[in-house]
Amino acid sequence: MGKEKIIVARRYDSSSEGGLEHQGVEVSIGLLTSDKLEQLKLSLQNDSLFEERTYRLNNYLGSDFLTDLLDINEYYHKQGMITYEGELCNDKEEYSTDNWEFSDEHEKATKVVFDWEEDEKWASGNILKIPKKGFSVVSVRSESLYFYAEGGFPIDKKKINQEYSNDAIFNVQPGIDTIWPGSGFCDFDILHSVFVDGKEIGRNFEKEEGDGLLYYSTHLLFKDGIVVAWLATNNNPHFWPFGDEYTETSIPCISPYLKKNFPENFEVAVQNLLKKL
Repeated sequence: MGKEKIIVARRYDSSSEGGLEHQGVEVSIGLLTSDKLEQLKLSLQNDSLFEERTYRLNNYLGSDFLTDLLDINEYYHKQGMITYEGELCNDKEEYSTDNWEFSDEHEKATKVVFDWEEDEKWASGNILKIPKKGFSVVSVRSESLYFYAEGGFPIDKKKINQEYSNDAIFNVQPGIDTIWPGSGFCDFDILHSVFVDGKEIGRNFEKEEGDGLLYYSTHLLFKDGIVVAWLATNNNPHFWPFGDEYTETSIPCISPYLKKNFPENFEVAVQNLLKKL
């Protein structure tokens, strides 16, 4: 029995919305060591968390410390596309082959939640609960990405779905995780993998990354399971996935934007965080 090639490509066209919604995202979750906490404390005290940078003749404020937090990932690390079930049909450039369809079942999907009472609604499924004790960090970085997976599968794996067609097609299960930090921050979904009969279709990262643009990173710092700080590298008003429209928290975002435009609020936020470290 021969094999047939499958290409599963997805990207939401958000150009009309003027934002980075539904594009690439990398999520890391891990434990902050005492050394990292001390480094953060000194950076805040010395006002050195953000430093002047130049990129393509443009000046901006950046942070090596926050960028390095993405490497703290012993609890969780995934890279994929922010999406929701209703938008899995979007393939802007029409790269996908027409010999498959998405299944309603999510293969190897995980719900990442924190061990609070408000998370009791996540009663079943593959649940990753972050420990309540100590300092942990959730890091989220936006990037340019066109989800692109391709591979060859035996033709006998094709099935007929008589509801839509009499033609045999491959049944593709999407691997979608839900990140739910709580504390007034919205949840979001990551499409990170696709499968046929439990076998993963390999992602082509060269075709996904395109120009390889990396955008801002945002970081939620937890102490004993409660968010105590929100830090980010953005030089503009904060946006997806934790923009004002989607976020109900009163925690100010310690970022270059806050430092430049609202210095008094920035200083209050820094001092509040230092008291908790």
